[in-house]
Amino acid sequence: MEIPLVSVIMPVYNCEKYLKEAIDSVLNQSYEHLELVIVNDASTDSSKKIILDYTDFRIRYFENESNSGIVYSRNRGLAAATGEFVATLDSDDIAMENRIGEQVAFLSSNREYGMCGTYYKTIDSQGRFIQWIRYPTKNEDIVTSMVLGNCFGNSTIMMRAEMAKELGYRPGYDIAEDYDLWCRMAKRSKLANLPFCGTLYRVHGNNMSVSKMNDLLIVEKKIIREMLTDILIDFSETELEVHVNFFKRNIGYFESQTHFRELEDWLIRLYEAVTKENRINSQLFLRLIADKWIVIANGVNQYGKLFSNKVAGLNRGVYLGCLFRRVVSKMTR
Repeated sequence: MEIPLVSVIMPVYNCEKYLKEAIDSVLNQSYEHLELVIVNDASTDSSKKIILDYTDFRIRYFENESNSGIVYSRNRGLAAATGEFVATLDSDDIAMENRIGEQVAFLSSNREYGMCGTYYKTIDSQGRFIQWIRYPTKNEDIVTSMVLGNCFGNSTIMMRAEMAKELGYRPGYDIAEDYDLWCRMAKRSKLANLPFCGTLYRVHGNNMSVSKMNDLLIVEKKIIREMLTDILIDFSETELEVHVNFFKRNIGYFESQTHFRELEDWLIRLYEAVTKENRINSQLFLRLIADKWIVIANGVNQYGKLFSNKVAGLNRGVYLGCLFRRVVSKMTR
């Protein structure tokens, strides 16, 4: 049986400090039938030299004439990819040795899945471990969780190339272009996270999601608007604003008594609409909104609302379980 070719796409912009480690982690995969498609977005540091110093025939190098942004670079990489599967790795992250092989095995055996990610570990700028990130693994749980947040690590993803190229990354969705693509892929196929550490994700001051938080919120608002529309729930601009701030656990926004009351009413309407979807795990969705509600109510000193609220009324046993876990977690820190 023919071994599938995997195209690993790596956009690069001024990442000389971590680039070699990222490239080596791809070339040293236990799964060898791959190509590394590098798109240099007009870097001004030594990134180009680092790349061109490699002589490995599996590296295919492309360079943008001018700095064109992450969406353009990712789409250029997708267009150049010749593999049956497309994997992503950012130029400051590290792929674990068995990552590609495990993902190829899964997608080859599960044709109904268009994409899979993995668990990952975060590391600091010096490569020191910070924490494990474990996202939902089952498609139903992933679709449920995505209403309230991204549950994939971009540098852990492998997709079927045909679908990825057809959908592509959308201009105007920079910074959250990955989350936008996953949401659209979820409408076309099943998604999974494989329960092993596939990538070391580097957290440092230059991560885009840290340095451009305001822009990120604007883009995520567009994605959430489309998602809520797909759920067939009517919502006002005020309710959309409430949802976005709930999505980000923005405590400051809910210090307003008006916003806090609007949140309680919105969560009930949202739960009733979402749980009509046959793809949704209603018990998980209730736990997710209850957990976020508890964090916000505690954060704005609405202690009475921790015990008496409309969210708890949806299923008091599930709600009290979430509250108990929060209390125990706080006590054991």
